[in-house]
Amino acid sequence: MALRAFLASLAIGALIVTTAEAGPPTATLQATFAQANHIIADPAMEDRPLDRILAIRVLFGKVFDFRGAAEQVLGPEWKARTAVEQREFTSIFSGFVQRGFVYWLAASAEIDGNGITVHYLGESVERDRASVRTIIVGRGGRQIRLDHWMVYQGNRWMVRDITIDGVSLVTNYRAQFDRVIRASSYRDLVVRMQERVGTELPRPASGGELLNVEVKGPLFLYEMR
Repeated sequence: MALRAFLASLAIGALIVTTAEAGPPTATLQATFAQANHIIADPAMEDRPLDRILAIRVLFGKVFDFRGAAEQVLGPEWKARTAVEQREFTSIFSGFVQRGFVYWLAASAEIDGNGITVHYLGESVERDRASVRTIIVGRGGRQIRLDHWMVYQGNRWMVRDITIDGVSLVTNYRAQFDRVIRASSYRDLVVRMQERVGTELPRPASGGELLNVEVKGPLFLYEMR
């Protein structure tokens, strides 16, 4: 028992050291939004709005733990799927989230010559879990609360869930996906997701906005009807 306790304390100590070396989770988000703003302000992207949106989508995709989030949104259904199906779902879900979140961000945030304004309110860290509280300035000066729930893996902090004005991305998707599976089947859910990901977005507007659309509230989450 003493040996087990000693080994456990070593493991916890190693975790604390490695997460400290990785830097605070807030720094990860600051770097990501800074890169996003660089893309937005890049003159070379001015006449290539679709490329700009794609670049931002790829950027945010690099800091999101899609597999962990995919497992959570499927709930018990995740364990019922084969390893191949799990990989397939994670791949589709990653495109689903990237497309949906960047679409929402482009439609909701106030964007000026410097990009998107983000205020960092603070963070809470407990071993390999963290939450970072932020506010994004939305259109018309509206303050949009955006909280990031993060995990430490692969020697870096990754986002697993986002809440927008109190609405959780993972919780919202899980409710939608569960409804589709119960009413139809898991395979039908996958087909519907593939259709949503393949849907063309509205054409970008010129000027300071990334997309000439209006989204009220956190309804960027594709509704699975």
